[in-house]
Amino acid sequence: MYNQIEDILLNISIVIATVWIVKRFWGSFFEEKQNSILSVSLWIVYCIFQFFFGYHNGRLQIFATILNILLILSIAMVAYQSRGKEKYFLLATFYAGWSLIEVFVFSLINSFDIGESQQRDIIGLVLSNILMILSVYALSMVAEKRKESPVPGKYYFFLLLVPVGSIVIAINEFCSEGKSFFAVITISILILFNVIIFELYVKINKVFAYEKEHTVYAQQFDMIEKITVSQKKMLEEFYEDRHNLLNKLIVLKNSVENSDKESVIRNLNQIIKNSNISENISNTGNSTIDCLINFKYAVAKEYGITFQLKIFIPEELFMEPCDIGIALGNALDNAIEAVRDCRQHQKVIEISMGVKKQALVMLIKNPYEHVLKNDRSGKYQSTKTESGRHGYGLNSIARIAEKYQGEILVEAQDSVFCLTVVMNLPEN
Repeated sequence: MYNQIEDILLNISIVIATVWIVKRFWGSFFEEKQNSILSVSLWIVYCIFQFFFGYHNGRLQIFATILNILLILSIAMVAYQSRGKEKYFLLATFYAGWSLIEVFVFSLINSFDIGESQQRDIIGLVLSNILMILSVYALSMVAEKRKESPVPGKYYFFLLLVPVGSIVIAINEFCSEGKSFFAVITISILILFNVIIFELYVKINKVFAYEKEHTVYAQQFDMIEKITVSQKKMLEEFYEDRHNLLNKLIVLKNSVENSDKESVIRNLNQIIKNSNISENISNTGNSTIDCLINFKYAVAKEYGITFQLKIFIPEELFMEPCDIGIALGNALDNAIEAVRDCRQHQKVIEISMGVKKQALVMLIKNPYEHVLKNDRSGKYQSTKTESGRHGYGLNSIARIAEKYQGEILVEAQDSVFCLTVVMNLPEN
């Protein structure tokens, strides 16, 4: 009876580890689809298959290997956004790597003549799975190209101690007690412990990354608010100066009539000095959009960039001003960043905005000459030199669009980058 319980416990722990390895491997390269009946069914079939045929030898070994490969491939095709022939190459690499680890482990165990044949098979299987957990986690970190891990690098050393310590404990248990009931329980717990630790570490990385993005988002909120206040103040000063201009012209007229040359020159110089204000190219009546476009245009002019505007919007959009500012501000920042380095294309950014079917539609088009890069989900990555501090622009825009039940569409063709943002307008 104890032997049956031992086999069941060991099988369950191996199945959990194997499923985590496969899931983490495919998740490192492809975006996971939403769960469907077919994908869940495939995972269940794979678990059952691993439980009964996962590490048994004999005449069914070749059949089990082929079926295992087909199941892993089917999971990739059904449960992940796999692209082209890439999944076949990755599957071959994955299986070859796993086989090499098993060959290395079993050769090492046999060379030291640890325990009996059955014990060597079990300890080899356990060590192979622990090493695969470590290898797949390391591969996922490389595949996701994390330029700056939110968790300090020194903790990776402590993380490495988990599989190393597990291997030492597993070998010691089998050498001292063999395949006893308590040894199997210890080994099963060690396998599950490795899976849990590495999965928790992945989740912690994601939480830290989310917190970092949220902090940047909050900083953008404050920045947009300050820009809006500053531009409104400048606009108020402009209207005040324009109002005072009439009085100055009356004084100037009187000076001309009295042939007071010095007074005329002094007043003219004062008018010229006071009229040296920023060029306002956007006058839609919506203060948030006007302030932001005029502010960004002042920045763009320093790089020889011009704006072409086609904006037809009401003065009141019934949206949070900071939400509009973050979406439009990030879009213009990205466009200016791309256009300022152009050498062969005209430095022009096209900005189109309008309301269609109770939705605000924003279209930003600009040329680009740098190489665009995509991450594993197909999203465009930041090409800025300090990528650890950037790359949140499109994410922030997408977050705002989602808040208003909208979406963003990104297209890049013939060296023209086009960003479309659709946001449903709330009711009055």
